[in-house]
Order: sequence, then C-alpha cells, then structure tokens
Amino acid sequence: MPWNHRDNSLAIPEGQLQTWAGQAATATASYTHASVRAALSAATSPTCGRDYEVYLQGSYKNDTNIRGDSDVDIVVQLNSTITSDIEALDPRAKAAFDLTHPPATYRYEDFRRDVAGALTRHYGAGTVRNGNKALKVQGGSGRLNADVVVCITHIKYAPGLLVPSPVEGMAFFTQDCYRHVVNFPKLHYDRGVQKNFLLSTNSWFKRS
Repeated sequence: MPWNHRDNSLAIPEGQLQTWAGQAATATASYTHASVRAALSAATSPTCGRDYEVYLQGSYKNDTNIRGDSDVDIVVQLNSTITSDIEALDPRAKAAFDLTHPPATYRYEDFRRDVAGALTRHYGAGTVRNGNKALKVQGGSGRLNADVVVCITHIKYAPGLLVPSPVEGMAFFTQDCYRHVVNFPKLHYDRGVQKNFLLSTNSWFKRS
C-alpha cells in the first residue's frame, strides 16, 4: 500500500471547527415559536377555541442547533382529531376503541386550512407558502423562517408485558399524494434527553 504525504496546509483550524460546532442563539427561535402561538390564538383566528398545542421540534427543540441552522421546526398538533394504529389490540378492545372514537367532523385538511389562514391573516399575504409537508412561513421583524408542520394526534398501541399500551405521536398527510406520515417527536425528545443525561454519556450525546 503506498504511503502518502499529508498536506497540513489543508487542515481545518481547531477554532473554525469550534465555531461550526458551537450552538447558535436560541432566543430568536423562542421568539418565532411564541409569535406563531400568538397568531393562532388571536381572537380573529379561525383556530381560536380549537383543542391544539404548539411546540418546537428538531434541532432547536433538542438544543443541537448550530450556526448553519435557520428554519425553525414548529408543530401545530390538533388533539381533538386522531388517527390510530390498534392492530395490537384484541377484537373486543378494538370494538371498544372504535365506540369511544367516532368519525371526526373536523378533519386534518380543515385544520391545515385554518392554520394557514390564521398565519396569513397575522403575517400578511405572501408570507405563507404551502409546502408538501409543512407550511413555509417567511421570517421578519425578529422572527426566523419557520416550517410549520400541521398535524393531528396519532395513537399507537404497542405490545406490552400484560396488555398493549398507548403511545402518543402525531400524523399528517402530504400534499402531493396524501400520504399518511406518522412521527413521535415527544417520544424522540424524551429518549434523547435520557440518552444525554441518564445513560452514562456524560452529556456528550447532544454535543457530539
């Protein structure tokens, strides 16, 4: 195997690596999050009075954002309408679940339309673009650009030691082919925190 000379002139200085790896400011992400919450809860908003929650996900939520990050990932989750995975339940439990969860009258597409309308009303025409998976909200006045994922609650029953137990996630439908997408951002965050602080990584998991 040939031996090659290493050209140290091409090495990246340690200071530059530290700059790239350093966490970026989070205040603007928090302000962006608060601004979206205010837009949706305004008295004139079509989402006002609905049962929903707004929370961060992605690098800003996980405290792993770096200087290269720009868009803030924000989840707007409707809790009164759900999709479900109940395959782990026995027939009697499935029947009971269906009985207590009748078909929704306010559907995902209704909520997405109302969220888009509320954001457009608050920020102005031309600031909200309809992406395939998220609403793209243009930044301004101290806000960062935001990817607003409009979703509904998803309940999955996972096999347990005695009986299946419910796990909460979220679901949305893509705009191009109405594909059902399921994620578990709250569970993902909780397990990341556990790995970072509780599983002997000495807080190096997120730093890495």
